[in-house]
Order: sequence, then structure tokens, then C-alpha cells
Amino acid sequence: MNFYAPQQVTLNLSHVAIREADLDLAATCGIKYWFLPSQPNSKIDSGVVWLAAGASGTALHTHGDESEYFSVEYGELEIFVDDRWIRLTPGQSITVPSGTPHTLRNPSSHPCLYYYAITPDYASLI
Repeated sequence: MNFYAPQQVTLNLSHVAIREADLDLAATCGIKYWFLPSQPNSKIDSGVVWLAAGASGTALHTHGDESEYFSVEYGELEIFVDDRWIRLTPGQSITVPSGTPHTLRNPSSHPCLYYYAITPDYASLI
């Protein structure tokens, strides 16, 4: 299975636009976060992120026992993984396996909206 192959998905994220961002860093670094609710004691972290044109996400990092999933709703997003940038457009997604260094950016001249989910590896749940 190729974890890095962009996949086609459909998301409806219109519900996040009805409230203010949970974390609004648009003025300083061009990013807004809407954290999605999870079940009590859940080990899943998910949310929706707005990334301004030309903005970057977090520094290059890894997740020890967690995979991270990204899905683009609109705009363009590039994920750096395995020493290369992978470009995602609306409807495409990617899963970055645990322990894999990664970061992201919006190289375009338009904002991007994407969904992310950080989930524990199944083996760590057993």
C-alpha cells in the first residue's frame, strides 16, 4: 500500500464556518484552527485548518505512535514527506505514517482549507 498516494475523498466542512476559529493566528502566521469535538478519553485529534496564501504550517516534525491524515477541501496544500513535496488539491488526501518527518505549506496565491486527523497506530491500541 502506498501511504503517500493522493486519494480522492469528499468532505462537507460547511459547519465550521458558522463559528469563530478556536485558534486564530491569521494576523501573525496566516493560520486558523477549528478543533473538532471528540469522544471523552479519545486519542484522536482532528480539526479544520485555514491556511493563508503562501503560509506554512508547523516546523518539520514527527508523531511517534500516531499517523496524520490530511484532506483538502479547497485551495492547494503541499505536504513535505520523504524529502519531497506532495501537492494536494480539493478532494485529495494523504496519510503520513507515524515516525515520518513532515510539514506543510500553501504555495499558491489563494487560501487553503483542509481537514486533519491525528490517530494512534492500531498496534498501540491493543
